[in-house]
Amino acid sequence: MKNNRENRIGWGKVCRWAGIWIRLSLFTLFILTEPLVVEAAGQSVTLRLENVSLKEAFKEIKRQLGYRLAYNEQVINAIGNVSVDVVSGNINEVMEQCLRGSDFSYEIENQIIVIYKKQAGADMAAPQKLIKLEGVVVDSKGGVLPGVTVVVKGTTIGVATDIDGKFSLEITETPGISLEFSFVGMNSKEIPVKIENGKVQPLRVVLEEAETELDEVVVTGMFSRKKEGFTGSAVTVKGDELKKISTTSIAKALSTIEPSFRIMENISAGSDPNRLPDMRMRGSSTLPAGGAGDNSLVSLQGEYDTYPNQPLLILDGFEIDVQTMVDLDPDRVQSITMLKDASATAIYGSKASNGVIVIETYTPKPGEINVSYGGNLRLQMPDLSAYNLMDAEEKIQVEALAGLYSPNDLDSQRDYQNRLREVKRGVDTYWLSQPLRTAVQHRHALTLEGGSEALRYKLYLGLNQTPGVMKESGRRRLALGMELQYIYKNLTFRNTLTYSNVKAVNSPYGSFSTYTQRNPYVRYKDDDGNYIYEVDRYIPISGGGLGQTFYNPLYNTTLNTIDEEKYNDVTNNFGVDWTIIEGLRLKGSFSFTHQNTYGDNFKPARHTDFADYSDEDFDRRGAYIGSRGENFSYDASAVLTYFWQLDKHVVNANLGWNLQENVTREFTVKTEGFPNENLDYISFATQYEKEGAPAGDEYTSRLVGFLGNLNYSYDERYLLDLSFREDASSRFGADKRWAPFWSAGLGWNLHNEGFLKDVTFINRLKIRGSYGLTGSQNYNPYQAMTTYKYLTGERYHHIVGAEVMALGNEKLGWQRTLQQNYGLDIDLWNERINITGNYYIKLSKDVLTSVTLPPSLGFDSYMDNLGEVKNYGYELSLRVAILKNPAKRLFWSVNANALHNKNKLMKISNALRAYNDSQDEDSMAGSKKKESNRPKVRYIEGESMNSIWVNRSLGIDPATGNEIYIKKDGSLTYEYDVNDKVEVGDENPKFQGNVQTNFYWKGFNLYLLFNYEYGAKIYNSTLATKVEGADPLYNADKRVLYDRWKKPGDVAMFRRIDDTSELYQTTRLVQDNNFINLSSLSLSYDVPRDILARTFIERCKFTFSMTDVFRISSIKQERGTSYPFARSFSFALNVTF
Repeated sequence: MKNNRENRIGWGKVCRWAGIWIRLSLFTLFILTEPLVVEAAGQSVTLRLENVSLKEAFKEIKRQLGYRLAYNEQVINAIGNVSVDVVSGNINEVMEQCLRGSDFSYEIENQIIVIYKKQAGADMAAPQKLIKLEGVVVDSKGGVLPGVTVVVKGTTIGVATDIDGKFSLEITETPGISLEFSFVGMNSKEIPVKIENGKVQPLRVVLEEAETELDEVVVTGMFSRKKEGFTGSAVTVKGDELKKISTTSIAKALSTIEPSFRIMENISAGSDPNRLPDMRMRGSSTLPAGGAGDNSLVSLQGEYDTYPNQPLLILDGFEIDVQTMVDLDPDRVQSITMLKDASATAIYGSKASNGVIVIETYTPKPGEINVSYGGNLRLQMPDLSAYNLMDAEEKIQVEALAGLYSPNDLDSQRDYQNRLREVKRGVDTYWLSQPLRTAVQHRHALTLEGGSEALRYKLYLGLNQTPGVMKESGRRRLALGMELQYIYKNLTFRNTLTYSNVKAVNSPYGSFSTYTQRNPYVRYKDDDGNYIYEVDRYIPISGGGLGQTFYNPLYNTTLNTIDEEKYNDVTNNFGVDWTIIEGLRLKGSFSFTHQNTYGDNFKPARHTDFADYSDEDFDRRGAYIGSRGENFSYDASAVLTYFWQLDKHVVNANLGWNLQENVTREFTVKTEGFPNENLDYISFATQYEKEGAPAGDEYTSRLVGFLGNLNYSYDERYLLDLSFREDASSRFGADKRWAPFWSAGLGWNLHNEGFLKDVTFINRLKIRGSYGLTGSQNYNPYQAMTTYKYLTGERYHHIVGAEVMALGNEKLGWQRTLQQNYGLDIDLWNERINITGNYYIKLSKDVLTSVTLPPSLGFDSYMDNLGEVKNYGYELSLRVAILKNPAKRLFWSVNANALHNKNKLMKISNALRAYNDSQDEDSMAGSKKKESNRPKVRYIEGESMNSIWVNRSLGIDPATGNEIYIKKDGSLTYEYDVNDKVEVGDENPKFQGNVQTNFYWKGFNLYLLFNYEYGAKIYNSTLATKVEGADPLYNADKRVLYDRWKKPGDVAMFRRIDDTSELYQTTRLVQDNNFINLSSLSLSYDVPRDILARTFIERCKFTFSMTDVFRISSIKQERGTSYPFARSFSFALNVTF
């Protein structure tokens, strides 16, 4: 019996917000929907309209009855409103009521209704004979253009050009006719029709290519800048490009497109749908804390928890967290802009040192009600290609060679014979398949939008069901949204209200690593088909030691377990844009978010986690961990924008103010003792966790900022950008609350200079540079304060005492990052070739780090601004339009880019120096803290934070099977010495980037994207844990059997198979980490509009895509150790009615 009391926490607030949302939605539909009823069955028509314009009435006749109307729109607009009430009538009755009392009449021919004036010689003459309009549409080079839309202006009558670019249509002869021509990628054109003696000469229409690139704008989240006049480094990606790469993860799509934006690969988490990405832009700028012999990162809170290098995320002008970005529906995204240097990011001041990602969603479209549906079906299959585990026969051989079975020990030999007998019977359990499945994921989005130019609305409903490849794991998100946009004279109001409900479930099958370790010669079910609780047991030779029991992780799936997290939030974003006078605008915005979070983890007493509990702890078996949290935040800002132009001088200026507050409260209760698995709520626990008590956190942070920005250009040749921001934050010490941030940028559009005007093949040649100071505050809001905790076990005259928990620092201030960026932009041959290059330097000063204190003070360390980290490198991007033939609707382009980033520690604290010494001590023989499966981290001034420090090795001695070490002086030895460690490589690649190609032909679109990395080094943990350092009690890599030394004379990479001594980190296990990955393949078909014109569908698009298609790597190691990686196949349908 489930107890649902956890849902009551904060549920009242959620219900109130849901009620508000429903009432607003009903009110919007009430004021925007006309009282319209239409029924059509055969010749019978029912139509009711009340006090609507004649134009609106004609739209309803077209939409409901399928007739097309031809009329002079300017004349029709002068007629007042009409009312229609026809029940079981015909189209003639409808038209007569529409035109009743006017000077107009009509004629119906071939489902076309022509409206004309009754009097001769008026604006629109009475219908005469039909005239034929025909011609051909070509591009500027004379190539024919098929698929061009040709429409009679002011009507819905139109056709599309055929394969030869020709068109033909017949209409009633009417004076003042014009034809409108439109085609994607071309400038639209209007051609008046000249009628002579009742005939029209064939037309030849030339459409010019649209010059869109030079008119692009850079969206900064506070204001927009024309790309032509922007001096910063920014990359804009359209929403359609993102969906070609990933239909589920915006972050993954960005990382594959832009190499400077990187998601750190987590070989443990794999494709876990509930794991948030660790995102970085242009390297890492944060130091480890290094205090008290700990390698933990600086203590962080909220959305920055464990992600100190995360860029600032902005959605429609408001700051969001990683979780919101992960759960955002890609169909809602119109564009994403990545701001990378100080000139682009300084307006965000204290939060901009890691870059800024600005996400813009679609705004409501005006017009009649538009219904859009987006559906996506994905098949996700586990990728086990990185695993190379032994089968049952190979594993039993390894155990014998490793000396697990002594010929002189009867118990040992009996175990060997029993296992060998199982192998001979054909027992060969493939444990990896047991917790896995092919996951069927689906996403649905339904949007209703429309309204007039003055009042627009949008209603959104989205469902994203993402089960993972591990059974019973997954993530489900339900989203509701309503957006209103109202324009009154020179005021524009916009309000967006969204509600989200997300549930994340972790697999009851446990960690995938457990299945990679289980031996294949054991069964997981008995003869009756029931899961076995204890699958194997190892008894040491001659009874030495305690032995080891191996339990069946599949048994836990038969129990009633809970492992899930949920949250629901309500967000309201309100904005107003006031055009005070021409060129002067005031934009104000206010946003608030209220979120409730829930976490529950329950394991009953029979769970294998408690199998080894002693009799003394028998009643402690079973555990429940419950957590609850609440977060409230608001963000208010006002920006005054001024635009001024005089001759060749153009000025854009902005002044702004920003205020933010974030309040978070959460608590966790850990209990134990659940003898009955059906009583699975926390209240049924027999006690709190041993030596534990409920714990919680609370913090409040506030920020206020003032900003200014000035952009000046002269003759679109010489550019200047200046930005300034002053921030104050409660996160910092009393003496360091305020801090200034600034940037300056210069640009020169050489293509606008006179000496290049005649160089026709150069469309753009721009050089730019910027220098500025930005900041970071990604750590605990109370880091600067001295904090206390109660003494719970002692009293003095009924007074509770307190003790200092952490030492504060009133002078703790902002992390500052000085950024330089120098860029070059080149477009050649009508933008067939685009080249962009950037060289950057990021110097992070006053980086937060620990300072050690004498033990006599009672504290290990305190935090101060002492560290310095430098990132520098260059970015190159090349785009080539290989084919560009609008006449044949044929386009093919190839993009390639590369990033080279270097990282250096310029200054470290004494705490990090002490940490280096402690790592050396841990590497010595006999250390209790020794971890042999990875090299120790060292922080050396002038070296990379990602350097690999190990001892040099000559290899395995063929005579003995032992490793030969190389000392610092070059001499050889069999003895390992920690003082011989040297730097042997860097985990950062020398180059990383992608190559993408996009091919389009007559609605078909093929897109391929490859990622690559070159020049990185990696300590192969698989060799350390599953080959050379493999425990013979567990299953391991096949190389244990085939590539380890067995007898004198063997030339092997790995030491003796019976050597189970401590494994030291040497260059033998450091390998090149180069790879190329086909990360995305997409094939889509956009149904031509001339085909859809015969239906009620406005747009229809089919898409098939794949992710992680294949990977070629110079290293072979297990990936997805806790949760496997996966390949995805996606089928998508987007329809607009």
